[in-house]
Amino acid sequence: MNIRRTIRQKTARMYETGALHITAGTFLTKFVAFFGSVVVVRLLSKEDYGVMSYVENLYSYALVFAALGMSNAILRYLVIAESAEEKKACYRYIIRRSVVINLGITAVLIAAGLLVPFPDKYAAARYLVPVAALILPFQDLVNDGLFTIRAFFKNRLYAWAAFISAVALILGRIAGALTAQVNGVLWSRVLINAAFAVAGLVFIGRKFFPREEVPDLSAEQKRTINVYSLQYMITNGFWAIFMLNDKFMLGLLLNDPAGLADYNVASVLPGNIAIFAMAIGIFVGPLFTKNEKDPEWVRRNFRRVYLTGAAVVGGVSLLVALLAGPLTGLIYGEQYLNTVGLMRLLTLGAFINSGLRYTTANILAAMGEIKFNMIISGAGIVVQILLDLILIPSMGITAVAVSNCIVFFGMAAALLAFFYNRHYRIRPDRDKARTE
Repeated sequence: MNIRRTIRQKTARMYETGALHITAGTFLTKFVAFFGSVVVVRLLSKEDYGVMSYVENLYSYALVFAALGMSNAILRYLVIAESAEEKKACYRYIIRRSVVINLGITAVLIAAGLLVPFPDKYAAARYLVPVAALILPFQDLVNDGLFTIRAFFKNRLYAWAAFISAVALILGRIAGALTAQVNGVLWSRVLINAAFAVAGLVFIGRKFFPREEVPDLSAEQKRTINVYSLQYMITNGFWAIFMLNDKFMLGLLLNDPAGLADYNVASVLPGNIAIFAMAIGIFVGPLFTKNEKDPEWVRRNFRRVYLTGAAVVGGVSLLVALLAGPLTGLIYGEQYLNTVGLMRLLTLGAFINSGLRYTTANILAAMGEIKFNMIISGAGIVVQILLDLILIPSMGITAVAVSNCIVFFGMAAALLAFFYNRHYRIRPDRDKARTE
């Protein structure tokens, strides 16, 4: 009875705080995206899927620079702003600056797609990259909308909005693949993101902010937001580039669309393990932002979050590794059974990344301590590229999984050591200064 009562109490608490909504919403959103990706794989040939993966990977490099990181400022500065007027001023500045920057990035990506030479087996990508470029400004506005909802702690609304947009996007991808193959997949992303971006701007403006005009932010406030956004972008950018380099290096060194398709399929299940770490991170991030000046609260709750994340991600990773063979055959078909060993190795990397590294990095970023994240991510990229250059020619696609495991572990250990030194070595003078 006590166990059942405890479970009911904890579930009720999760429901009241919104943790249950975010966890369920994140899981359902990622599950729908995963299901849709499976259908798209089935609808495209291995070669077409490899080309699409190549194009979307190049687009993802551009997405790293979206708005120079301004979206990330929403989750910090809308949370700490003290009045509705200040929140509106922050939001308005971020959106306006984001649109201008993103239009410039889109133009550069279109020009690069038309002018930069591609490997011969990816020649079709030349005319697909400009289409993918049109996604960027709209996708960033959709993210701005979701971040704004989360910054106001509207957890249920956030979960529903993320889920509905994911369903629409994946249905569009499937319809696009059925009607126009790779072209249809990309155009569906453009049109659906555009629709949600416009709807989000209208809805958020009416629901969260006062109708009357508010004064612009001061030059110092703008500078603070810009610096934070740029640092966050560099940190996240290093990490995103780290993840994208695998496919880029394989495409560059192997020039084999079928091999790239194998790697892409093998990485889907391990990649979705991050769902659980992200759900925890989305919920706790603003809480650490709100309590960042309370050292004892940070120390106490970091332990809980870190151990919870490691246990949950570890359990899911073990399950994926054990069922890798049956799941691959059931989901993707016999043509991809050769990827099972690679999938298990990637699952180990996913546990190290999502279960051991992500929590520390996410909390440091939420508390504004992102410089060390940036340094570690940059060092990780250098080591990753060196390992890939050394290992890919002899080991093929398995090399990137091996290099990831090595680098993820080093990054996780470095971040945890930094956090311990920063927050667990008791320094009364420092702690007193932080709480004043």
